[in-house]
Amino acid sequence: MPTYRSDLDSIPVYVPGRPIDEVARELGIDSLDKLASNECPEPPFPEVIEAIAASAAGVNRYPDNSVYELSRAIARHQGVEANNVWVGSGSSEILRCAALAVGGPGTSAVFADPSFVMYRIATMVAGSRAIPVPLTDSFDHDLGAMFSAIDDETTIVYVCNPNNPTGGHLAGSELTAFLDAVPEHVLVVIDEAYAEYVTADDYQTFINEAPNRPNMLVARTFSKIYGLAGLRVGYGVASSELIGSLRRTQAPFTVTSAGQAAALEALRHQDQVAKRREANDGGRRDLVRDLSALGYTPAPTEANFVYFEPDVDAAELGDALLHRGQIVRVLGDGIRVTVGTASENDRFIEALDTVTHS
Repeated sequence: MPTYRSDLDSIPVYVPGRPIDEVARELGIDSLDKLASNECPEPPFPEVIEAIAASAAGVNRYPDNSVYELSRAIARHQGVEANNVWVGSGSSEILRCAALAVGGPGTSAVFADPSFVMYRIATMVAGSRAIPVPLTDSFDHDLGAMFSAIDDETTIVYVCNPNNPTGGHLAGSELTAFLDAVPEHVLVVIDEAYAEYVTADDYQTFINEAPNRPNMLVARTFSKIYGLAGLRVGYGVASSELIGSLRRTQAPFTVTSAGQAAALEALRHQDQVAKRREANDGGRRDLVRDLSALGYTPAPTEANFVYFEPDVDAAELGDALLHRGQIVRVLGDGIRVTVGTASENDRFIEALDTVTHS
């Protein structure tokens, strides 16, 4: 029997949304909608699929560890220098590597609660102490409380904007004031995984500021609006000095050849990205309207999902929806449902209506 680290059992295990095939086998249901994992309901762009297929012939070789072409394409797209871009296997790898680089025994990490579960997991994997800060009653980050939670051991703060799982966003002015107040020895990670879905006028991305702030890292992903969740490609933007230190914790060759080819091609089709943003906005509005009509109170959202806390037990409601072919994410007292296609959204509301009034 190996000797494990003493705190291993206390580290949470990430629980992904259940695959359609698994639920179909278990429940014997032929028609299922997976609305649990905030995935894009559409496949990759046709040109991206072609790029993935073309890359297959070269997978006998290791991928480009420097991610040269993709890093430069991201830099051009975002208006930064190539040495300000750090590509990883999904934004989750960027978050985990950052935690490992600044964490360890005797350090602490501050993050909102509930927020992306990887903040807590990465913190504990790094051997740091987690300091979760409750959201406000309106499901927003409480930046004042988060600032007050920073202690002498804090080395990293995570801000998810828009927030997962609730969908709320912080205005640019609010976040700027927070960044200005945080001590420079504390790394601030702004997770913008859902930024491409935002339509709010007061939202601000901090990608262009990140290279000029020595203690800020902005994380993005190709897993959401680009539809590349299965290929695991994400990136961080920061000063070249910060990236040089953080990426020391990254394993080699984590970004596959197919992933690099797919992301590189996906960036070329911002017209299609805009169409997906518009479609998501419409579906999001429809879900909020229909949930409200059924008597639920959905949280304001700028992401590709809607969160609500039912008056009944959330786990029981989630299970009832599962038996009607709707895979949603139960998170404590709340339920998060991904914005799907128009037909998927309609089927979810129909199933929820049936469960609510049964």
